[in-house]
Amino acid sequence: MRDANWQPAYLLHARAYRESSVLADWLLPEQGRVAAVVRGARRKGRSMPALFHPFFIQLSGSGDLKTVTHQEPAGDALNLRGGTLFSGLYMNELLVRLLPRELPVPELFVAYGGALGALSELDGRVLSDLEPILRRFERQLLEAMGQGIGAPVQADTQQALHPDGSYLYYPMQGWLPAKLGQQGACSGADIIAVAADDVSTPTRRRLAKWMYRTALEPLLAGRPLKSRDLFASLMLNSQSSSSSNEAKEP
Repeated sequence: MRDANWQPAYLLHARAYRESSVLADWLLPEQGRVAAVVRGARRKGRSMPALFHPFFIQLSGSGDLKTVTHQEPAGDALNLRGGTLFSGLYMNELLVRLLPRELPVPELFVAYGGALGALSELDGRVLSDLEPILRRFERQLLEAMGQGIGAPVQADTQQALHPDGSYLYYPMQGWLPAKLGQQGACSGADIIAVAADDVSTPTRRRLAKWMYRTALEPLLAGRPLKSRDLFASLMLNSQSSSSSNEAKEP
């Protein structure tokens, strides 16, 4: 039986460190994103910790850089391939780039594991299957950092949006009523649905993607995500005969 020193964790990113070690970013529920060295991981006969594989780990050290003293698999590695693999890499890159170090994120940790599990059940070739998982995770990450796009309420009155209304989103304010036929206006029904993670129509998928990218881009400070470019290349190569909607990154 493991004591309290063992903590559930997922590896987010790792790179070579000194002669035989790796410097890794881990996601833990109570400590959030943690930088920790795995000593000797690249020695002959040793196995590198794997992405998308649940672990139990023990950490030592009190500074910004810790050491993994012990690690054990907490289950089987998830089988991600094709579009699901690049979706997992996208989530990892968002966490490494945006999540502050050592911010407790127990709910986000559960959400990340759930998203990986959902991805592992897909073959990754149908973009519309991937998008609900990624949009939900983007929302959960933003909310964990206090950067959520907000509830579906009218910014000036704080009243709930009306399903039959039309609204425009203003980044520094929120949703405000739009004039009839105004360019860029969104229906209240679609906004309410997206807030509840319902992206069951192409219009709602486009809206969700725009909403969360609008919130994420300032945090990324103009630096592109490598995983987005990799995903776009994958989809263009594997679905060159498909519609342009399915060839875009999610």
